[in-house]
Amino acid sequence: MPNPFRTDMPFQTDMTPPAAEKRPIADTRHGITRNDDYAWLRADNWQAVFKDPSVLASDIRDHLEAENAYQKVLMADTEELQKTLFAEMKGRIKEDDESVPAPDGPWAYGSSYKTGGQQPRFYRVPRKTPDGERAILLDGDKEADGKDYFRLGGADHSADHGKLLWAFDDKGSEYFTCRVRDLATLDDLDDTVEDTSGGGVFDAGAEGFFYTRMDENHRPS
Repeated sequence: MPNPFRTDMPFQTDMTPPAAEKRPIADTRHGITRNDDYAWLRADNWQAVFKDPSVLASDIRDHLEAENAYQKVLMADTEELQKTLFAEMKGRIKEDDESVPAPDGPWAYGSSYKTGGQQPRFYRVPRKTPDGERAILLDGDKEADGKDYFRLGGADHSADHGKLLWAFDDKGSEYFTCRVRDLATLDDLDDTVEDTSGGGVFDAGAEGFFYTRMDENHRPS
């Protein structure tokens, strides 16, 4: 079998590696001075950047994009190999995997993936007719449609089976927004809770829910 890494070919690229500008900064603490030429690459507003990447300073963004462009050129001759490895990895997973439905009162709740999808779907079926049609309560792929990034957090139904608490991150910040869905109409309420850890649970009376809020340093509160 031929070597897919093509070790017989000389390494070459017509692109010069991007060099970050040196902007020396001296930081003295406890009598010790530390010099850092590249401290400027750590955005002062990094907490805000987590939540909104568009506020990243243009000079930092320019350098990161140059690094990405260089990497793309450098790895160009491995594109077919990357596709082969990706297809092989996908072939080792069950794409349409699903959980075992968990019974709760008149319903059984579960989650599943569809072939070609990337996000889970949350559903329920009547326990009296477990082979009946599944009611899709939340379709992660549908919610992700048209977004550059999307990740579902947890999903929890209320004890009266009337609401679904679910969370999502659409920026890659790991700060999740919680929403409540009316299961009679499958419409989300206007209320949202921002900056959560990605999950929550309803109280016993289905009148409220508990969640964990993340502070500006991404620590739970």
